Amino acid sequence: MRPSIKPTIVLLMFLLLQATLTAREPANIAAGQYVIKANIRDVKSGTVFFLKVFETQRIIHSMSIEKGTFTMRGNLSDTPQHLWLCTTIEDEFYYCDLLLDSDTLYIEGSIKDFPYYLSYRGENTPMKHYAEYLGLVEHQNRQRDSLQHVSELYHSVGAWTEAGGYSSGVGALVKKFSKKKKQEAEQPKRIGLDVDWELKQVEHERDSIRFEFVYSHMDTYAGQFLLTRFMKLISIDSLRQFYRLIPVEMKKTKFARMLSNQINPYADNVIRQADNLLSITDATDAEKITYAGEAFSLYEQGVRLDPERTDGYIALATMYERLLPLKGIEAYDISSHYWDMFMADTNIRETERTEAQKRKAEVLYRKHLATNTIPEMVDVKGGSFEMGSIYKEDNNEPHRVTVGDFRMSKYEITNHQFAAFLEAYGSNTITSGPDEGQLLYYECNWGIEQGRPAKGYESHPAIYITWYGAQAYCQWAGGRLPTEEEWEYAARGGKYGKHSNLYSGGMNLDSLGWYAGNAEGKPHPVGLKVPNELGLHDMSGNVWEWCADTFYKDDRLYAPVRGGSWFIERALCRPTCRYSIYPGSKHFNNGFRLVKDIASISIIKVPGD
Repeated sequence: MRPSIKPTIVLLMFLLLQATLTAREPANIAAGQYVIKANIRDVKSGTVFFLKVFETQRIIHSMSIEKGTFTMRGNLSDTPQHLWLCTTIEDEFYYCDLLLDSDTLYIEGSIKDFPYYLSYRGENTPMKHYAEYLGLVEHQNRQRDSLQHVSELYHSVGAWTEAGGYSSGVGALVKKFSKKKKQEAEQPKRIGLDVDWELKQVEHERDSIRFEFVYSHMDTYAGQFLLTRFMKLISIDSLRQFYRLIPVEMKKTKFARMLSNQINPYADNVIRQADNLLSITDATDAEKITYAGEAFSLYEQGVRLDPERTDGYIALATMYERLLPLKGIEAYDISSHYWDMFMADTNIRETERTEAQKRKAEVLYRKHLATNTIPEMVDVKGGSFEMGSIYKEDNNEPHRVTVGDFRMSKYEITNHQFAAFLEAYGSNTITSGPDEGQLLYYECNWGIEQGRPAKGYESHPAIYITWYGAQAYCQWAGGRLPTEEEWEYAARGGKYGKHSNLYSGGMNLDSLGWYAGNAEGKPHPVGLKVPNELGLHDMSGNVWEWCADTFYKDDRLYAPVRGGSWFIERALCRPTCRYSIYPGSKHFNNGFRLVKDIASISIIKVPGD
């Protein structure tokens, strides 16, 4: 009879963490997919192996072995997943436990090696950690199997043993249950067999090895999973000590969540609810804003219930963009506060603290962009260049031009900056001159509403701005709109740019600007993409930018716009591409930036100064 053996967990994992972890997914395996390639000896062809979900025993895959091999492929919606690989041969059940994520697992061995002694390998997975653990406890596992088998045999015939004289020889003190029971009952006895005590000793040695392994491997799925196997046997305080060793980026994974639920199920429950709200994708924009507010309240409740839930602080610190429509500028302060709360934890690693400081600095800079009234300027050294291109759709035939030195705003003018101008200007139309009465802007829930930035869009580029409004802002700011020549020269990197680049700053538009292929149907805050050689952001994409030039065509006045936008295809985001529209046009993807002559010195008068 085969001994009864507890499952041994064999880990296959693919690390998804992108900050400090280094796992890489094989090119042929997509996220959520797994492949199991097995080579099992001593099994007849046609034997069916099953892959089951451990918790429910639901079969998710089955495959017949042929000539000792089989391959299973599938998708997992929830990873990592604890599964059983099992089969029944002549009424005997064989199984091993697997933890699958996304990768290829190779299994080799004999059917007699189930469940402890199979060989596992998988490229770039935590398998090496669990294999290390299996090697450490292999001797104890083999002893345990042997002793348990002997114990079952002796118990089946009613064997017992006396208290003293412990012997390493299993059968030395074993006796048959006999008629001498009454007489021997008067003497000190130990109920149970010596083999049972040997078995307990071996299990104690194995548990000690496992305990030490877990303590030194809490930054791996192997260590975290092993801890879940005995977490109910240790105190909550001890479990907290282990939990603190888990890297922050892993605290929302399955095993870390099992541990946190054991420590404080109330805190874990509300944080899970918050996570679920933020994971909803099929919701309207209004619903997403509502969910963000509810999730924020739940996260705050979670960290109040358990102040050591650093993943809760991380969630609160990183959701400021979701909170902007609800909290406005306060969302940045909320984020900064919870980064401070996270860094106040003395148990976090130095690398985590450094990363948190970096992230907090980014948030503060985003706040600066959302609240800064005076645009940051970049010096552009003038020179000669070949303007235009050979592409017909650019409407810009090649020709040689020269521009002088000037300064250009590092970012597109933001809603906050334009609203400051409106407050100072005191009107939404041009108040004097030949353009008197022309609208400065149009109301927009992504731009300016009733003279103020739409909540949460303070650092977005000002849109629905007319050419007249852009001109008026620049004059108020002590500058002007760029000429087409200046704009293209700066967009192509000035003296430092590569003439062969398709876009401002390089060839890869996804890293340089927002366009229809990556913008998800909306403009984005300024400065999120990589700048060009001069340090100018969003010269390709995000919003079309007005230039100073105007011309008449068919008795209609036109003004050029350059750079493309979040709404159009990538080709039109080339810095050589030029289009022209009416200067009073109402467009949700029109913005601008400021230019100043190097010799000019001016001070922007901010309301309240």
